[in-house]
This record gives sequence, structure tokens and C-alpha cells, in this order.
Amino acid sequence: QSLATELHNLRAQAEELTATHEREVKILHEQAMVATKQRDGALREAEEARAQLRALAEARAAGRRELLEAQREVRESQESREAQRRQ
Repeated sequence: QSLATELHNLRAQAEELTATHEREVKILHEQAMVATKQRDGALREAEEARAQLRALAEARAAGRRELLEAQREVRESQESREAQRRQ
């Protein structure tokens, strides 16, 4: 009888451990899903930030080109006026 009782107790412990393990696996799986969603969101935000930086860099480069062109035009105009004045 004591063997049967011990076997019964061992089975109960095994079932309890299995249930505990299954709960832990479920919790870990849910945590992994949350972490994956957070990672995906962070990756999206990073890509959006990179796109904004690229757009800002392009706008800055365009503004610089426009400034250089305007400076060139001013310089040429000044040189032309100076050449006309010398004549």
C-alpha cells in the first residue's frame, strides 16, 4: 500500500510540475510576444527617424546649393558692375 501511495504522490507531483511548467511556458510566450511587438515598434520608429534625417539632409543640401548659386550670382553681378564702372 505504501508503494501505491508513493506512486500516487509522485504522479500528483509530476502533474503539478507539468501544470506549473505549462503556465510558465505560456507566460514566457506572452512576454516574448510583447517584446517582439515592442522591438517591431522600435524598429519602425528608428526607420521613420532615419527617413526624417535623410529628408532633412536633402533639404539642407538643396538649401546650401541655392545659397551657393545666389552667392555666385551676386559675385558675378558685382564683377559685371565693377567691369562696367571701369570702362
